[in-house]
Amino acid sequence: MAEEEMSLSGVSGAVRQVLFISAGASHSVALLSGNIICSWGRGEDGQLGHGDAEDRLSPTRLSALDGHDIISITCGADHTIAYSLSNAEVYSWGWGDFGRLGHGNSSDLFTPQPIKALHGLRIKQIACGDSHCLAVTMEGEVQ
Repeated sequence: MAEEEMSLSGVSGAVRQVLFISAGASHSVALLSGNIICSWGRGEDGQLGHGDAEDRLSPTRLSALDGHDIISITCGADHTIAYSLSNAEVYSWGWGDFGRLGHGNSSDLFTPQPIKALHGLRIKQIACGDSHCLAVTMEGEVQ
């Protein structure tokens, strides 16, 4: 099954390995080899990151993060977080209620945006719940 080719919108070329996968309440994201991120499912609150509120019925390449060297990606219920070690940036997008995206407001975001409060931090792990996210730095601090 690892050799089986998947149909991915916007992804062509060699067969890709899935490195990380995460699921929210009604959407999913995957980090593939070659630093390709795909998302699919319900997009009503921008949680897919494609710049619109459209649902995606199959994995679709998230080109907004091309070239950002993403090493991890995590879903909350209706939001998504990605981390770039080389850029030392944490990006978030989706449903913003309760400040869950970390941008100091409750606005929804339909494309990945860097979280200024986490800029420059070396992140070890990110976890998301329904209405919040936490990041653990390499030094063991919880943000």
